[in-house]
Amino acid sequence: MASEQDFCVCVEVSGRYSNHADQEKRIREVLEMERCKRPKPRTRTPPRPQRRLLPEELEALLGGYERGAPINELADQFAIHRSTVLDHLNRSFARRRYPVLDDKGVEVAKRLYGSGLSLRDVGTALEVHASTVRSALLNAGVQMRDRHRRSRA
Repeated sequence: MASEQDFCVCVEVSGRYSNHADQEKRIREVLEMERCKRPKPRTRTPPRPQRRLLPEELEALLGGYERGAPINELADQFAIHRSTVLDHLNRSFARRRYPVLDDKGVEVAKRLYGSGLSLRDVGTALEVHASTVRSALLNAGVQMRDRHRRSRA
């Protein structure tokens, strides 16, 4: 148990080493400081209003697709998402078109694939999916390599 004498020594030491005169100055500086600008709390973004196509617009969308307009262009034209365009096409039973390789494209694909490029790289060069390239090459009788770029025996 601490004696009264030990307590007095602690008070005297802490009093001697405390700088109370400076404390008032520091408090004034803190009070005069500009309040820091905190960022506004994040709020949820309001949901976007749905864009419903009028029957005339839907006809124009389907007509544009039938004439060969790309999906992304139709989405921009009607201010809707590309997946919404695809939904409208699926609901209307429109004949979907998929990118295919014509005879010239198949010849280019054969040459590129034969030079050692992967199906993915050939597809990227021809702006079609790798599976489209694979199907076209198989239909043309090209022997596929295995995944390690070795020809199959």
